[in-house]
Amino acid sequence: MSSYLNVSRCLFGVCICPKTYYISQHSNIIHDGSLTLPMIGAIIYDLPSLRYVYCFTFICLSLIGLINNIFSIMTFIRERIRYTICGVYLIFYSIFSLILMILIITNVIIAIYYDKYIFRLWACYGYPYLLTITIYISMLISSIIVIEHVCHLYFDFDPFRSRKQPVQNTLLFLLLISISNLDKIFGRTLSIDEVGYYSCSYKDFSYKYWSNILYYIYIFIPCCIHFTCLICILLILIKRHSLRKIILYQRYFTPSVFILVCMTLNGLYLYLFNFHLTYSSGYLIRLHIGFIFLLYTPQLFTYMIYVMPNDFYVKEFYQIWFYRKLCYCFYNKKRHVQDFEVLQFLWTRRPSLENIKTISGFSDILIPSESYNKI
Repeated sequence: MSSYLNVSRCLFGVCICPKTYYISQHSNIIHDGSLTLPMIGAIIYDLPSLRYVYCFTFICLSLIGLINNIFSIMTFIRERIRYTICGVYLIFYSIFSLILMILIITNVIIAIYYDKYIFRLWACYGYPYLLTITIYISMLISSIIVIEHVCHLYFDFDPFRSRKQPVQNTLLFLLLISISNLDKIFGRTLSIDEVGYYSCSYKDFSYKYWSNILYYIYIFIPCCIHFTCLICILLILIKRHSLRKIILYQRYFTPSVFILVCMTLNGLYLYLFNFHLTYSSGYLIRLHIGFIFLLYTPQLFTYMIYVMPNDFYVKEFYQIWFYRKLCYCFYNKKRHVQDFEVLQFLWTRRPSLENIKTISGFSDILIPSESYNKI
């Protein structure tokens, strides 16, 4: 056991030994602080009966994320939204979240064709690198969005400022994150042991420290920004409105609350509980995967945290061609049902309506004669 721990050979976040060792010891070992979700390792080295469960779960979550982000993009590219600063940031946020969903689906493909060397290379170098970029840049963009909300509420910034600024900031973030995370490519090596099993590990342990530092920079600092801006937003809203009306402005604080809950739970599990190279059971691996997956949860539900709390965005979503096409038949059917109910009601009230008409007819006849007699 100690020999494998000291070598620190890890497969996509899970340190592995020869398969015979797993069968004999009935254990799995997880690498400390790895941002790479150990999906592939769990699928391959966990119980064979659970592989279909893993694949089905990943596919379902990816489809949910794809639908959420496609709906979000269709909403944010509306003219009255994309001309705002936050609208441009949200478009980029949805695009990177969409890329993340596609990357999650590749886990299933890699697990199926894991014996091919090209997929091993992708899982060791390409997948962790792109995965890290999408997570980090999404966190930075979300923190910039909440800063814009504070500036709009407190300093009354114009939301229709030049759109070059968000484009330039996003490209700068992308360049910075891409360069700083090159250790995911050049700091790792794909090797084969004497038994014939491949492993992906860091060439030097200093790369691991660098990876942890980047986690603090791109996850912890944006979380601090979200928390600070959330407090400022609540104080501004409480000062201007009563507590009952604060819920009407949930579009300003719902994304921050959701992101903070997910990131806090992930950080508590990984660091406060001292989760590192341990003798771990299959249950602990699955629990670890669940908490790591919290990193992806905000990108999974982009539509729910950014569109649904905002009434203006919801109304814009109702105007897109997809929604109108999808709900056309439903609304027509509902309208026909309502028309039928009205006609049925009028038909049942027909005798009384005829009596009213008759009485009104007689009154039209009687009124002139009465007035004539009075005259």
